[in-house]
Amino acid sequence: MEAKRIIVGVDNSAAGRAALEWALRHTRDGGVVIAASVCGLRTPGGSTDLFHSARRRAVEDALAGIGSNGSVRVERSVLDGEPGPALVELAGEADSLVLGRHGYNRGGVTVLGSVIRHCLEHATCPVVIVPAGQVVTV
Repeated sequence: MEAKRIIVGVDNSAAGRAALEWALRHTRDGGVVIAASVCGLRTPGGSTDLFHSARRRAVEDALAGIGSNGSVRVERSVLDGEPGPALVELAGEADSLVLGRHGYNRGGVTVLGSVIRHCLEHATCPVVIVPAGQVVTV
């Protein structure tokens, strides 16, 4: 069976870390997890270095807080653009796209953010939504 390729949207939140942890625990030996953060901001001069550095740091911080699964290769990616479309494009050939849900509620109803909604509507692979703070077990 071919190794899995899983894309994970990572930000500075507990939801992003929960999604990354889920992906690492559910990827088969020899699989690849791509921890991707999206940089949608640019400085007035067009430079992205400061913002890209912050996004790279978010990915590294999330990985440091989780530890590693030695049988799974982790790649780091910082994408440009709007988060939803950028993640959907990256996940075009992936086995799945994993996103964290922040747990917003309005009137007792779970409210999905715009990135999750976009990915659910447009991704060509399965989308896994992991609630923030969920204890993930295998």
